[in-house]
Amino acid sequence: MKDTREFFKRWPRFYFFIATVFGPVLFCGLSPKKFLKKYPTSKRIVNLGSGPRFIREDVENIDIHPYAGVKIVADICKTPLESSSINRIICDNVLEHVAQPELAAKEMHRILQNDGLAYIAVPFLYPFHSSPGDYQRFTKEGLKQLFKDFEVVEIGVRSGPFSALTAYLCHLFGTIFSFGSARLNSVLTNLIMFLLFPIKLLDIMFNYWPNAHTVASVLYCVVKKK
Repeated sequence: MKDTREFFKRWPRFYFFIATVFGPVLFCGLSPKKFLKKYPTSKRIVNLGSGPRFIREDVENIDIHPYAGVKIVADICKTPLESSSINRIICDNVLEHVAQPELAAKEMHRILQNDGLAYIAVPFLYPFHSSPGDYQRFTKEGLKQLFKDFEVVEIGVRSGPFSALTAYLCHLFGTIFSFGSARLNSVLTNLIMFLLFPIKLLDIMFNYWPNAHTVASVLYCVVKKK
């Protein structure tokens, strides 16, 4: 998946349009934009591990790669930001790509102001996807443990069980019919999603089903610095 995704990230608007509409995951739960509307602030906001994504004019993008729109090129585990200088943090589907996510959590705690909030989304049931690495998955309890030095404000499902099913079916198809070729696997996995993506639409209902977090594709949490 890495080569195909990285190629199309040269055109961020096109990449995120295709990923949102035809990608295997339907994002129903609290989004970064909705987080900022629900918990408004006029103070400094950063998006850690932003990639080329644009959220709002007042959100500063920080990423280890110099994508278009990235204001600060840095490792999110060791940023050049001053302590207690940030009021809102967004870290959207990034921590699975961090070898030591506990260091990223400590860095968030360091740069957040007292009572500042962080929004984190992470995969639970989702196939391997390197960008450039892919190291772990997170349960609801795992998120609470990772952010044990914070107060958990809310925690829930970002993408539900049918998004998980769609993602695994796409990757399974690519794995079976690529016959061991990593490049062909990437191409086939991305092509089949154009046929299978309607399955994820069932999460319009099942994203909010009782105990959906036990079979969810992506979880999110909002935490506050104590």
